[in-house]
Amino acid sequence: MNAALLGLLAALAWGSHDFLGRFATRAVGPVVTVLAVTTAGFVFLSAWMMVSGGGLLIVWPRLWLVALAGCFYVLAGLSLFAALAIGPISIVMPIAGSYPALAAIFDVVQGARPSLIQWLAIAAVLVGVGAVSRSGERHETIGDVPLGKLWLVVALALATSLTIAVSLIAGQAAAPAFGVAETAWLARAFGLAMIVVIWLARPAATAPPLRWLPVLTLMGGLDVAALLLVVAAGTLPDATLATVASSAFGAVAVVLARIFLKEPITPIQLTGMVMIFGGVGVLASSV
Repeated sequence: MNAALLGLLAALAWGSHDFLGRFATRAVGPVVTVLAVTTAGFVFLSAWMMVSGGGLLIVWPRLWLVALAGCFYVLAGLSLFAALAIGPISIVMPIAGSYPALAAIFDVVQGARPSLIQWLAIAAVLVGVGAVSRSGERHETIGDVPLGKLWLVVALALATSLTIAVSLIAGQAAAPAFGVAETAWLARAFGLAMIVVIWLARPAATAPPLRWLPVLTLMGGLDVAALLLVVAAGTLPDATLATVASSAFGAVAVVLARIFLKEPITPIQLTGMVMIFGGVGVLASSV
């Protein structure tokens, strides 16, 4: 087993998770989807922590970072599934998956100095996002996106990218103090508390329909499995290859949508996707 293969398996898991999310959110709504997936993921992650014998060491000064990571991860899920509820995967996922470029920009604000290749990768991602967003007009014309809602789909996808970036930056900052798996578990706990509050605050806090529980549970399992695969790669040579390979999850979701949903992809849209996924791959490989 090598790091690249583990990363590829993680990409398949996350890509499948997002593909299934397109159906779940249209059936039960974003809030219920995030509630069920977060709960299932928390249960699976708790079981893995018990089996692996991991312990928790609470470092109070940095606990806010874990809370931030967990809450923004939930916000990312809500915006992603809200976008998938009204927009095609081939528009939503490339834009949502552009978060490494935003993370790199955050690093620049904090004093980092990217190389020329990294700057070019960031530029490619941003131009690609613009191309994919612009190409969405055809989806609106043929009815894949409700008329007049393309701007909302793009805005939600961009919000997903931003909130994932914040969640990952906060989680990475907390991991040295808490541990990687421990940070993930604590973040899920905070995220679960947040989504429960949101769910209860709704006028009708309905539970997920029983017929959708297997799919939602599977999504939670796929999410945790992908996370653990990337974590496990950290013990292998060339561990960064796992990060590079796992960043292909958006492409996996797009391919699944093309195969099973026959989602149309215009030449401009395809060009934008290549720029986004290529730029993300370069940024991931430079970590």
